[in-house]
Amino acid sequence: MDALIWLVLACVLGFFGYVLYTRQFKWLLGVIRNIIVGIVAILIFNMMFYYMDLDVQVGVNTITAMVVGVLGAPGFILLYAIQMLL
Repeated sequence: MDALIWLVLACVLGFFGYVLYTRQFKWLLGVIRNIIVGIVAILIFNMMFYYMDLDVQVGVNTITAMVVGVLGAPGFILLYAIQMLL
């Protein structure tokens, strides 16, 4: 199991190294910005739905952060749409 974690970590670091090497900073910074804004928006919407007594809560974890980071606002809407359907 430890080898798998190290392999995934090496792949992620290799990917970020490649992105930095090719100087595509705008894409990387855009994804990081979307992740931060998405996590804050998820937390705000979770609080808002909690006080409205709606049973719609999206967890904040790596998968949801990456969905919002890569897809942006449509990914945010997708997460809440899936949660409402389930």
